Amino acid sequence: MAIVLKRLKSIGPDREDAVLEFGEKRTLIRGPSDTGKSYIRDCLWFLLGGDKLPKKFPLAERYQELLLRFESEGFEYEVRRALIGGQPTVYVRAMGNEEELAFEPLDDDIGELLVERSGAHGKQIIRSLSERGAVTGDDVRHWALWSQTAILSENPTSGEGFAVTKRTASFSLFLTGVDDAKVELRKKTSEVERIKGQLSSAEDALARVQIGLPKDVKRVDVSDALERVDEVLVAMSSQYDQRAAKLRELRREIADASDQLARATNSRNHAKSMIGRFELLEQKYSNDLERLGAAHEGVAFFEELPAVPCPLCRTPTAAQTEAQDAKPETAGRYRAAINAEAGKIRGLRTGLLTALEGERRRFGSWQADVDRFSSELNALQNREAMVMQGTRIEFSADPKQLAVRRTELSAQLAIFDEMERLQVEIERLKKQKLRPKVHVNRDGGTSGRSVANTALGYLTHWGFTDIENISLDAEACDLVLNDRTRLSFGAGLRALYLSALVIALMEHALEQGHPHLGVVVIDSPLKAYADPDSDETHDVPVATVTEKFYAWLAEFSGRGQIIVLENERISAETAEKLKPIQFTKKPGVGRSGFYPHRVVGPSQPLTPADDDGPDAADD
Repeated sequence: MAIVLKRLKSIGPDREDAVLEFGEKRTLIRGPSDTGKSYIRDCLWFLLGGDKLPKKFPLAERYQELLLRFESEGFEYEVRRALIGGQPTVYVRAMGNEEELAFEPLDDDIGELLVERSGAHGKQIIRSLSERGAVTGDDVRHWALWSQTAILSENPTSGEGFAVTKRTASFSLFLTGVDDAKVELRKKTSEVERIKGQLSSAEDALARVQIGLPKDVKRVDVSDALERVDEVLVAMSSQYDQRAAKLRELRREIADASDQLARATNSRNHAKSMIGRFELLEQKYSNDLERLGAAHEGVAFFEELPAVPCPLCRTPTAAQTEAQDAKPETAGRYRAAINAEAGKIRGLRTGLLTALEGERRRFGSWQADVDRFSSELNALQNREAMVMQGTRIEFSADPKQLAVRRTELSAQLAIFDEMERLQVEIERLKKQKLRPKVHVNRDGGTSGRSVANTALGYLTHWGFTDIENISLDAEACDLVLNDRTRLSFGAGLRALYLSALVIALMEHALEQGHPHLGVVVIDSPLKAYADPDSDETHDVPVATVTEKFYAWLAEFSGRGQIIVLENERISAETAEKLKPIQFTKKPGVGRSGFYPHRVVGPSQPLTPADDDGPDAADD
C-alpha cells in the first residue's frame, strides 16, 4: 500500500503553469520566507481532502485549479480541485501510460481512496467513548501533513476537542496495526434511554403474562399433567392406528373385489349384447328363407299356367312385349337363383347359431363370476362394518376433553417459557443499561519501543547526542525524552522531536505492514530552532543541527517519502547530493517561488507569509 507524491501543479487561463516535481524518497523545498512554501503544504492538504482553502494572494490570481499526481501499486492518480472550493475529482491510469487521455474518472471519494491506499480500509477506530467508525481520510491526512503551526504547537499531537479520541485511535492503528473493532464502547445516553424503555416494556409484558396463570400453579405440576394427558392420547392414537391398519387392508380388498366385479359385469353385459344381436340376425335369416320359399312356390305356380291370348286384343302370348319372361327356361333360372340364395342363408344361419351358442356359454360364465364377486364384496363390506362397530376404544376419558385439557396445559407451559424468557431479557437489559467507565489501553508495547528507538537514531544523526533515554507514550501519541514530555521543551526542540517521531512512525508502519499513507510532509522543522530571536538555550549549535539534518535527508533511503519545506541555508556540498528545489524570492534569479514571478500592484505582497500564525489550524 502507501502512495508516492509525484507532481503538484496550479493552472489557470493566460497563466504559466506552476509545477513542482517531488522526489521518490526525499524532497527539500528551500527558500526564504514569503516564497510560498507553506502554501505548498496547504495545497497538498486541500487536494487530499481538507476543507481549508489555500490562501489567496496576487501571484495566485486567475489560477483556477490545482492538480496533484501520485502513484500507488501500479497506478497513477491525479486529483483535481478548484481553488475556489468544491469537491476534488480523482482520475486514474495504469503506470507506464503517458497519454493524458488515458486518465479515467474514478468514482471513489479522495478520502476513501486515501484510506484504501494507506491500507486502512475496513479498519474500525473509536471516534468517541460511545461511537466507533471506519478510518477516514482526515485520520490518515492528520499524521502525514504537518503545517508549520502544528509542528511548533504546544498542543498535543492529537489536537484538542472532539477529534482527540479518533486521532489517538488512528495513531495507535498506525503504530500497532490493530484497530478498535473489539473494544467495548460506553453506551450513548440515547441508547441507555432506549434500553430503559425496552426494560420497562419487558417488565410490563411479564406482568401481563403472569395474569394468565392460575394462582400457586407450578411449572413441574403443569409439566407432569401434560405428560399424563399425552400418554393417554398416545394410547388412543395407537388404538386408532391399529383400527386404521385393519380398515386399510379391508378397503384394499374391497377395492380389488369391486374392480373384479366391474370387469365381470362389463364382460357379461357385452356377451348379453352380442346374444341379442345374434338372435335378431337369426330371425332375419328365418324371414329371408320364408320369403324365398314363397317366391319359389309362386314361380312353380306360374309354370303350371297355360298360355292364353290377350282377352282384349286377342294378341297371342308369344307376340307380347314381355314374352321372354313367360318362357319356361326363364322360370327355371328364377328357381335356381332362389335356391342358391336360400342355400347361402342357410349356411350363414348355421355359423350364426354356433356363435350364438358360444356367446350364451360366455354369458353364463361371466354371470357366475358376477354372482361370485358380488358375494365376496358383500362379505368384505360386512366385515368392514363389523370392524367399524367392534373396535371401540376402551377408555373412560373423552378424546375431545383430553384435547381441550392438553391445550390448556400447553398454554400454561408456554406462559412459563415466556416468563423465563422475559426474566432473562430483563436481567440482560438491567446489565446493559449500566454505563461502566470505558478505558482504552493504548499501550504501544514493542511497536512503541521500535518507533522511539528509530526516532532516537534520527535525532542522533541530527546532532542530539545528549538524549539518554527515550520512549513513546502511546496514550499521548508523543515522545518522552530524558524523562520529559516533548511538549515541555522549547519550540525548536519540539519541532525537531516531532519531526523525528512522525518520520519514525511512517517507517515503522510501512515496514510492519501497518496502515499509513507512506508520505510525511513537514513545514519548517528547523525554523524555530534556528530563530535568532528565540531565547531558547541550545546545547547543539544551530549550524550543526541544520547541516546534519540536511545531510541525513540527502542520504535517506528508508521506507516512505519525506517532503521538507524549510528556509534554513544548505551547504553547497549537501545541496549537490540533495538537489533541493530552491526558491530565491528574486525576480529573474532562479525560481522565485511556487508561482512564476510577475509584476503586481506595488502595495500588494507577492506571496503568502510562510508563518501561518496561531489561528491557522487545519480542518
